[in-house]
Amino acid sequence: MLANPDTRLFVHRIAEHWAESNEAPSQPEGTRWRGSWAARCARWVAYNCADEEPSNPPTVSAIWRMGLGSVVHELLEPAVQAWLKNDDSVQIQEEMTVELGQYGHGHIDLVLETDDGKKIVLELKTINGFGYKMAIEQGQGPRHNALVQGSMYAHAIDADLLVLGYLSLENISAGRASKFGIDDIGTFASEWHYTKEEFTPIAEAEIERLEGITSAIYDEGLTPLDIPRRFSHFDPDIPFPAEITAPSNGTWRDGTEFGKVWQCNYCDFQNRCVEDHAKEKAV
Repeated sequence: MLANPDTRLFVHRIAEHWAESNEAPSQPEGTRWRGSWAARCARWVAYNCADEEPSNPPTVSAIWRMGLGSVVHELLEPAVQAWLKNDDSVQIQEEMTVELGQYGHGHIDLVLETDDGKKIVLELKTINGFGYKMAIEQGQGPRHNALVQGSMYAHAIDADLLVLGYLSLENISAGRASKFGIDDIGTFASEWHYTKEEFTPIAEAEIERLEGITSAIYDEGLTPLDIPRRFSHFDPDIPFPAEITAPSNGTWRDGTEFGKVWQCNYCDFQNRCVEDHAKEKAV
């Protein structure tokens, strides 16, 4: 029997209320960009800095998908409290606010300080089932934007170690887990560790990039059209300084090299970017 959307009594009310109650926080005074903007397209950053209205605002379904991450984060606090009851050799601070560069800011999920003076940053992310399989089964590890965001946070407090944790919204099946040698916890939860030597150059490059883009809009009076459709340094999907040449499908080109990125199809400025691209080609 097929579900008939015209006869819904309950589920749409739940979904719509969820969407209405999950508004993005306002930008704190004196800041220009967020750590969550990590690895975003430079043009996307420029549109936001210029207070442009999104041409492709998130749908209710997209807000539901993204908002599930906040629900899973609620599991973190009781787990941490239970840990602290049994281990007095660590101190933990949750939701630490940090400054990034001159005008950026962010919120670290958790900072752990050991009794020997080491600082560890934990960034906890949720991910869909397919993405988790790619990270674990194919050895791709965490997504680039998660690594960049976490690197900036760890760098901001001079941490010794960055830990990126994934909680999957779908388990890897028992059969595939056996095939790839994945234990029970690993079918839905994993973490990766990065040393200061690994995360520092990533953090410094991204902070410099975001500060430069925002300065171009705020201080130099440039418009989003002056900012290239370009992603961050170290991005495995697009070699810097390649640019997006077709925002309608994410095609990038750099000389004789070309490829596609998935981010354009999930961008809340995609239609605006496509229109601007047409104008640029017409000039």
